[in-house]
Amino acid sequence: MSTARPRRIGARLAAAALTAGLAAALAACAPGGGGAAPKDEPSDSGGPVTLTWWDYYQPGPGSDALTKLLDEYHAQHPNVTIKRQFIAYADLKKNLLQSAGASALPDIVVINSPDHQQFAELGIAADLTDQLKKWGQLDKYPKGAVASASYDGKIYGLPITLNDLALFYNKDMLAAQGLKPPTTWDELQSDAKALTGDGHYGFAYSAINNQQAVFQWLPTLWQAGGDLTDLTSKDAQRALEFWAALMSDGSVSKEALNWDQTQVGVEFAQGRTAMMINGPWMAPTITSQAPDLDWGVAPLPSDKEKASALGGENYMIIDGPHEKAAFDLMTWMQDPKRLAELAEGTGSLPTRSDVTLPHADDTTKVFTDQLKVARPRAYGSNYAQIADAVVVAIQSTLSGSSSAKDALATAAQAVGPLLPKKN
Repeated sequence: MSTARPRRIGARLAAAALTAGLAAALAACAPGGGGAAPKDEPSDSGGPVTLTWWDYYQPGPGSDALTKLLDEYHAQHPNVTIKRQFIAYADLKKNLLQSAGASALPDIVVINSPDHQQFAELGIAADLTDQLKKWGQLDKYPKGAVASASYDGKIYGLPITLNDLALFYNKDMLAAQGLKPPTTWDELQSDAKALTGDGHYGFAYSAINNQQAVFQWLPTLWQAGGDLTDLTSKDAQRALEFWAALMSDGSVSKEALNWDQTQVGVEFAQGRTAMMINGPWMAPTITSQAPDLDWGVAPLPSDKEKASALGGENYMIIDGPHEKAAFDLMTWMQDPKRLAELAEGTGSLPTRSDVTLPHADDTTKVFTDQLKVARPRAYGSNYAQIADAVVVAIQSTLSGSSSAKDALATAAQAVGPLLPKKN
């Protein structure tokens, strides 16, 4: 078992694995990103290379589009074999930690963007800062997308897909009340109340007890001028009170506490809510479930600032013997035409400013424009635990069991130690 890998990740990786109950996996040997290159497989010497690729794309258009591109790359680079492996989303982080302990990491991974910083901190992800600067195309990407793949001033990957949040609205319901899509919080609150009745609510969001609720609430927090770094601020309190007010006046169903983003989309498609927060991935579902529904998309209503939340996945190259070959594959995939194919297949937004989607419509344009104000969930390696604390505050406030001030104060105590330390 190779011990040639840098030892800088050892203590941090061991601590993370112990926390996850993976100490046994690490006991076998020292960490080894990418594993040792087999004797008959030169790594980045120009000879034959086998790249191990992990992603969690289920069979469907997105997976098919990715397979097509990987096959095309192999046809152009016959010395590079790509072994693609499906890893369930729920298992990906655990498998990465276990594989590091067994010196069996892949070479390139498709990873949920808010999880990227954890593996950069652990030293598993390769630092690509110098290579990407020499590549010279970073200015083509939204700043938020680059930030999601960055940690401590260094860049560890590029986006493979992007999405964000916007306001979906039922055109017929708004027209019946003589309304246009709201652009401010005040307009949203008054319009949502006016649109509530006759078996439907005026507005919907996901407040379910997981990270989806935090993803949906973050734009409201940022619009108010607040941030997760100071949950005791008046801005943060006002942001949570705004969501609570929409539920307490009956404009949002209390069932939102149990709705994930998909269920929110179903409520909208079935005409049970006039407006909702959601992402571009819901557009095909609405079209298929409600082909006669006349609907549109608008930017999220704002307060002090305009903001949306950035979602999507990144390429993460593992710090190991095949880093150069994996980097070549990743940058080859960044050709605008190839990115357009992948975006069409995955239902995501263009990751670069020079990508044109052949079937783009008004909906795509709104979501693409929102990328300019979309912010990443770049809160360090402990984001998942941070989100767990924040969602408790959201749920306790919306359910009426706590005031926003008290709920956020409790969350702040948990979140503070989890935030990245300032240098």
